[in-house]
Formats: sequence, structure tokens, C-alpha cells
Amino acid sequence: MGRELDVLVFGLSERVKSLSEQLGNLSLKSRLVRADSPPARRHHDWAVGIILAECDRDVEDGIKAFHRFAPGERPLLVVGPDNFGSPSQVDAWIREPAPAVQIAARIRALFRLHTMEIIARRRTEVSALYGQKPGLVERQDQPACVLYVGDASPRFMALQHTLASVGADIVAAFSSYSAFDYLHERPFDAVVLNAAGKRDIAFTISSAMRRNARLYHTPVLLLTDDVDSTAAEEAFARGVSDLLPPGTDDDELRERVLTLTDERRRRREAKAILESCRDTRSLDIETGLFHAAYLTAHVEDLLQASARDELSFSMIAVQVMLPEGSERPDDVSAEKARRQFAAMLRHLLRTEDAAARFDADVFLGVLPFTNAVGIDCVAARVAAIAECTAFESDDPLRPFRLSVRAAPVQTRPGETADALIERARRCLIRPTPVIASA
Repeated sequence: MGRELDVLVFGLSERVKSLSEQLGNLSLKSRLVRADSPPARRHHDWAVGIILAECDRDVEDGIKAFHRFAPGERPLLVVGPDNFGSPSQVDAWIREPAPAVQIAARIRALFRLHTMEIIARRRTEVSALYGQKPGLVERQDQPACVLYVGDASPRFMALQHTLASVGADIVAAFSSYSAFDYLHERPFDAVVLNAAGKRDIAFTISSAMRRNARLYHTPVLLLTDDVDSTAAEEAFARGVSDLLPPGTDDDELRERVLTLTDERRRRREAKAILESCRDTRSLDIETGLFHAAYLTAHVEDLLQASARDELSFSMIAVQVMLPEGSERPDDVSAEKARRQFAAMLRHLLRTEDAAARFDADVFLGVLPFTNAVGIDCVAARVAAIAECTAFESDDPLRPFRLSVRAAPVQTRPGETADALIERARRCLIRPTPVIASA
């Protein structure tokens, strides 16, 4: 979605400067934090923390420095030591040497999970105001289930042994054909691909999973025979979630696989909570979007959370316009086209986003942790898809073509939800910014 994340990096080695430069090339802005650095004025601008550590003490100092800059809940990634003394205080760790593209991939995954979980909690509280009880979300207490794809090698035996030691299930597919059969038959918490000597096959499977909506978020770990930067960049471009080099011992192998299976389950749970908030009391049944009063309450709650530095969010105002002369006061086809657009808009936003219709042709969307650049990407995508969509009319031979105007709206300190929403609607009156489609 074009989000440029801000990253806090703690460390004292030359690796910090090098990593910061590399992350900048991957659209991740970073800032070095030292133990004696003063706190930042605004905390929620910093999305993720990285600790480059050489020993346990570095990790402890990094945790303290990070929480001084970004109190509350923020994802925290450790890069460096073989182990650390406070695993419960961090979200993930990667052993050095770790290419920047691998670190960036973990940062984005952790941030997306954090966003979904915090918005799930906030939206649940808003739904309670409408008399909605928390939805029954199935707890996933069964053992983790992992699919292994590749030859029956010693590394497979090691993986099977270390996962069995914690009660996890592992299913082996010794060919790509049987792998896809398994993937379509049942859900897995993670997939481990043995790429040693068969990198192209592993990349083909990973790429295919990322093109499948049902398998898109299933983590993929690659057992590699090398970790050169070129191979790493291609792996993550193909949708790989983590790399496991030959030197990975059994304990590390187990923990890195289980870390990703746990994140996958947490994501499923957060998504289920968000979906449970879609109730007849919160939805406009005709469009499938939230109704305006619910979104206003949601925005007010997010504004209060933003004031406490728990999150940040922006809005997008969208106006759909019919071709000149196509609408009459009694023309029900125009309204049908707008409702079709509303249904399309819902599926163009992420689960943690929210949208509502405020006027006949005006829609407002709420995008957590998204800056103006990210909103422009959303607006461009909505306009592009609307441009090539033929919306139904009474005459099947003359479908409607809608044009779209969109404007990003940033929040202001002390602003109420009603004032923010009114300002967002006024933004569409201005000649810019405008994204048009024919």
C-alpha cells in the first residue's frame, strides 16, 4: 500500500549506520537511538524498533531506550546474538549476518500484525457501544501444523525431530505436486521449503502461494544452502518470510518456525475479531460498509488513542461522479452504480481499514498508521479499478462509468471526529488533490 515506515535502531556498532542506509533504500526511514538520547516529542510516529546487539546487555539497554521513545505496544526486533535474556519483551529475533531485505520483511510483517491487533481491540470497544457482544473467536489451541516440501534429507529429519519435541505436527511433501495437493486440502500454520540444490522449485512454490488469496499470508521459510545478498533479495521478492541457513541449529530452527506459526495464528484471530464487528447494528446493509454514525464513533475513539500516542491514522475522502447528463431525479440506476462502487471499495481496503458513505456520492475511509504517500497509493488503486469497471444500469448495453476524485486527510491535534469528518468532506470541493478516471 506504499507505506513508508519509521524505524528506531538501537546500537553502537558501525553496522547501525550501514543498516540504516540499506533500510532507507527499502522505504524504511530509520533513526539511531542511544541510551542517553532524549525522548521524542511524538511517539506513535515510530512504528517498529530494531536492536542491533552483540550481547544480552545490548538487548536490555535497547529495550529501555526503545520504550522511552515509544511507550506502549510497538513491535521490537532483535538482530545479532545467538540468544537473549528477555525473549518475552521482544517480538522476534534474527541471527547475524542478516541481509537488510530480510530485516525489512520481518519489520513489515510485525508491523502489519501489530496494526491489526490494536485496531481489533479499538473496534471491539466501539462495537460494544452499539450493544454488540464480542464475537466468538475460535481459540487455536491445537498443535502447530507445518508442511515440509523437499527431499528427505538430514535437515528434514532435524526439523521433524525438533518440532515433534514441542508437540507440533509436520507433514512431508517430497514433490511439488504433492505439496500443492496438501496446501489445497488443509490449512497449515507455516510451510518450510528445502531450497538446497532446488532453489527454482522452491521459488515457484512460494510465488504461487503469494498469488493465491487463501495462502497469501501463510509464512514460508526457506532452508538455504547459502545466504548471499542476491539470493536473499530474490527469495523475499518471491514471498519468502524467513531464511534458515545451514548453520541453524535445532533450537533456533524450532523457535524461528514456531515464531512465524504463532504470528500466523495471531493474525487469523485479529482478522476474526475485526470481521465479528461487522454486525447489522454497525453496517449499512445496502453497501456493506459501516454506517456513518459507527464510523464517526470509531474515528473519535481513534483520535483519543492517537492523543495517548497509541497509534496514528489518516483518512481518505472519495467522491464518485456519474457522466454528465446520465442522472435524473428518478434514475435508480445511478444509485445502483454507487452501491456497486461501495461494495467494491470495501474489498479494496484492508481488514483493519474502515469506510462509510456520508453523502450520496461521498465516501470516507479510515486508514490506521498510513501517511499521505500511502493514502495516495490507495486513491490511485481505487481510481484505476473504477476506471476499468462497468457498473450495471437498467440498459445492459450502456453500463455506467464512474469517475473518482480522492483527497488525503491528516488529523490535527485537538480535533473532534465531527470536525475531522466535515473537513474531509470539504477537501473534495478543492481542485487538488484530484485523481480522475474516465
